[in-house]
Amino acid sequence: MPHSHSSIKDFQGCSRRYQQVRVFKRFKQAPTEATTYGKFVHEAFEKFFEDGVLPEALARHSEFLEGIRAMAGERLCEAKLAFDRNFKPCGFFDANVFFRGVPDFLLINGKTAWVADWKTGKSSRFADTSQLELMAAMAMVHYPDIEVVKGMLFFIVPNDVIRATYKREQLSEILSKWTGFADQIDGMDINQSWPAKPSGLCNFCPVTEDVCEHR
Repeated sequence: MPHSHSSIKDFQGCSRRYQQVRVFKRFKQAPTEATTYGKFVHEAFEKFFEDGVLPEALARHSEFLEGIRAMAGERLCEAKLAFDRNFKPCGFFDANVFFRGVPDFLLINGKTAWVADWKTGKSSRFADTSQLELMAAMAMVHYPDIEVVKGMLFFIVPNDVIRATYKREQLSEILSKWTGFADQIDGMDINQSWPAKPSGLCNFCPVTEDVCEHR
């Protein structure tokens, strides 16, 4: 099955939940107030890059976003990127897709690209730039001329920006790292061993107690 940043993170959080939700598809995570707000922000920002208008609730970010909107280059919002096990670009829903992702914002200008993701969490203190790393790799796979990818996590609530830069010479190392994560999942699938990983998040897990002893 295809892998992504979110699926790998789900697996690392708890392989039992990953199995039940993503492999067997027996359970679904119910929408929450946070996910509903996240959808609102992403849709509003995508529309802003089309017409320059933001809802009143997000108007305080207009100056920052306008600076991004004014940047020269090929701008892509919610672009569907994917590559196969040979690290070649492929269709998002192709049968041979290995990894796929949808960067919230991608700008291509010659040998440089900018990739951004909008975050609606209340704090950037524990910001995880691994998503930027994978998106940067996808951009370099799809655009062979790109030498540098400048990544940005924009935390909406605290109005904070976390930045990271990736160069083409890092590409093979990044791809090897994420392939390793995928291989761990393949190993568990082969052995049909999906141990639970109890944590404070168990109370929010959609998997029921008849499937997991920690519910």
